[in-house]
Amino acid sequence: MENKKVLSISIILLSLSIVFGSIFVGYSLSKSAKPQISTSPSIESNVLNLSQAAKYLDMPEAELQGIINTEKAALDQSKIFTRMMFPYFTVNDKKYFYKNEIDEWLKDVSKTHRQYDTKKRMGGSVNRLY
Repeated sequence: MENKKVLSISIILLSLSIVFGSIFVGYSLSKSAKPQISTSPSIESNVLNLSQAAKYLDMPEAELQGIINTEKAALDQSKIFTRMMFPYFTVNDKKYFYKNEIDEWLKDVSKTHRQYDTKKRMGGSVNRLY
């Protein structure tokens, strides 16, 4: 009789352990499966605005805009640009950048050792690409 009582209590405890363990594992899995939503803009996104792209490149926004202007001026002047231009698209006069394309542009720029002078010179001359 005593053995049946101990066996019954053991079965009940084992059943409760299985039930609570399953609930705990299920809760843990559902919590980790929820997407993390960030309310602040970050560089974790694949599409960046001008300030995020500048932060990603660790340079001031004006310097990044200077690179874009320099390449545009070189294209306007010669009507051709043989290397990869800084990648961006414009929506309602705001520039946006795809992070993977920035990485590709960086590879191209570093392979060719391209140099940019993004500071306006005295006397009104335009930015230069070397």
